[in-house]
Amino acid sequence: MTWRSTGVAEETLLPDAPREVMVGGATLLLARVATTVHALDPYCPHAGGVLAEGTLDGTRLTCPVHAAVFDARDGAVLEDPFGITPPSGGVDPLTRYPTRVVGGMVEVDLP
Repeated sequence: MTWRSTGVAEETLLPDAPREVMVGGATLLLARVATTVHALDPYCPHAGGVLAEGTLDGTRLTCPVHAAVFDARDGAVLEDPFGITPPSGGVDPLTRYPTRVVGGMVEVDLP
């Protein structure tokens, strides 16, 4: 495992405010769901929407471009842009990266 600091304090991540960060040359999205911070791909695989500009309502992360909806905990597709739920639809899930908190700071495991 290659744990890297995101430079983000866990306490600064609000449950309804996903945040885009650069970590080791990679751009990631941090999303807090309840007490857990998750790291995901930052762009919608459908049309490249910046997910940090979308909405996070509970576990539902919605793309601001065409409203594809993902589960912020694991990146699974909940609805494609046309409201079609899996397994139908044509949107790929987001990649999820393991996270941990060390000394109050969020770290992510990058391949």
